[in-house]
Amino acid sequence: MTSPSPERVPPRGEDGPRGQANPFPDDPLVEREALYAFRETGADRFRVDPIETGLLRQYGGAITSQCFAAACATVGTDKVAHSLHAYFARPGRIDQPNDFAVSRETDGRSFATRLVRMTQGPELLMNGMVSFKAPEDAPRAQIAMPDVPAPETLVPLVETIDAMKADLPTRHHAYWTRRQQIDWRPVEPFTFFDGPPRPARRHFWFRFDGPVGTGRDGDTLAVHQRLLVYASDLHIFQTGLGPLGQGWASDYMQMSSLDHAVWFHEAFRVDDWLLYALHGPAAGNAMALGQGHVFRRDGTLVATVTQQGLARVLSEKREGKL
Repeated sequence: MTSPSPERVPPRGEDGPRGQANPFPDDPLVEREALYAFRETGADRFRVDPIETGLLRQYGGAITSQCFAAACATVGTDKVAHSLHAYFARPGRIDQPNDFAVSRETDGRSFATRLVRMTQGPELLMNGMVSFKAPEDAPRAQIAMPDVPAPETLVPLVETIDAMKADLPTRHHAYWTRRQQIDWRPVEPFTFFDGPPRPARRHFWFRFDGPVGTGRDGDTLAVHQRLLVYASDLHIFQTGLGPLGQGWASDYMQMSSLDHAVWFHEAFRVDDWLLYALHGPAAGNAMALGQGHVFRRDGTLVATVTQQGLARVLSEKREGKL
């Protein structure tokens, strides 16, 4: 099966890559540029205006990647980000600008660290730390990439979502039926609802559709890193729900990311296929922990991700919000 063209995502008003009219005012390429269109409001202070979207709240991966990008804007080209640690404080409103205050915690010869505080008005949305390091030659070692089918042999996730749309709660439609920035290819069957216990292990191939690196920030590693942060928020802690037989789309499930960490190991491109190998070490206390490794197609490990999320089973249906 061929993948959607990486050259162009249809603009607003045209049919999406699934041959369907887009029911929400989302244009992936416009959104991708707008997410990081920072305006300086002071020394190491930035603002991003609201982005027109059909979502009920801001996507957690977008918020985390914006914090990462704000930190990168205050560091010179002699250092490269090697780790990110972030805590979600509350959901982000879609009709308010995001403000970022960056504190230059350290600036050494080898390392630099930045503290980022993200707010909407007086309310804190996220606190994040990003560490940067000057590159140097050193011995390398890594775990092996799992042996999984090639992405071209797998069904795109958007086709699975389309087939299940009639059964998917309407509160999930805004996210999953919009034109997607990322072509996800699940290796294992993609589950939606409660069912028999499943292994806490999943694999996804993914890559960004449309041109990457053509915006105002250019084609730098930092651009690809921030988009990997954007993608890494999806699917990760839900993997830990498998042994519990719980599904993320259940009307009685309340889910939310709580914290997120990424370690970068090697260079990569997000418009080339990457494998996201996920496992869930533990779940309990209405939370689930997920860990993931991201590999280039040649087997090189490029990033490690960890996230804990809220997974609370409710006694009443969750309506009108994610």
